[in-house]
Formats: sequence, C-alpha cells, structure tokens
Amino acid sequence: MIALEALKSRLADNQLKVQREEGDVDTLRFSFNQPATELEIKRLPKRTPEDMIHFLNMHNGAQLFVHPTYGGGIQLFSVEEINEYREVWECPEQLIPVGAGMDGEWIVYEVVNEHENYIWVGEFLTYQDDIEKLPMDYTRWFDYLIVAQGAHFWDWFRR
Repeated sequence: MIALEALKSRLADNQLKVQREEGDVDTLRFSFNQPATELEIKRLPKRTPEDMIHFLNMHNGAQLFVHPTYGGGIQLFSVEEINEYREVWECPEQLIPVGAGMDGEWIVYEVVNEHENYIWVGEFLTYQDDIEKLPMDYTRWFDYLIVAQGAHFWDWFRR
C-alpha cells in the first residue's frame, strides 16, 4: 500500500490534479472511509486475502479519481458492500467483489491459493472469459491503478 500512502500525501483538500488518457487535465476528488472495525472484518468471506484485509483495516471503502462534475471514478467497496455484491453479482465462492469502475464495471478478486490470485474486471462478468481476468493480484492492481491515475489500464491490453 506504498502507492496509496504516496497518493494520499499528494492530496490537497482530498483533491489531485491528474492528466487523463486523452491529455485532459482535471482536478479529481478522493474520499476514504474510516477503518473497518474488528467485527466488520470478521464478516468478510473466509477466503479474503490479507492484502484486501489490510486495505479495509486502513479504509473501509473509498471513492478514487471522481470528477467533480461528471462523477465516475473507482469505488472500492466496504465490508458491507463486499457481502452485498457477492450475492447481487452471484460470485462463486473463490471470487470476492472489490469495487466498481468508472463505467460500472465489476471489479472482483479471485482467490485461488496463497500465491495465485487474480483481479477480474468487466461488465457483467461471466467468470469464464479469460479476457476479463488480469494476471495480477489485488496489491499490484491497486498500485497500477494509482500510477495510471485512475485510468482503466487493463483496457490498454485488450485493444
């Protein structure tokens, strides 16, 4: 979570000026929820990996890279939302909802084992199409998201 701490240190009034993919420069907003309580953490699915729990212990959800006029941004779910969206998105047992992208894409974390985990991103995931599966875990995905200034960097590989 080094990239997250670096991002937060650069915020002024929870805002940051970023250059978007098309060259536009916008001042985007960020909001971070209070840390999850111990009781909330216990409500997470049993397979929830430590990297995701670490984030939730820092912030029980967040809104990142939100345009002040047009909205959007990346929503990272709270513990309550994770449990809610597991049902809504009909996630198989090994998949844990992480959040939603700017255009409503589903962001889900697949927990295979301690050393092999993946992020899935897509609209109405099938949980079968390999193009929806990214070859990275939560921490790497989160770091890349911050370095890419909120851009859907995963789409760069799909074009």
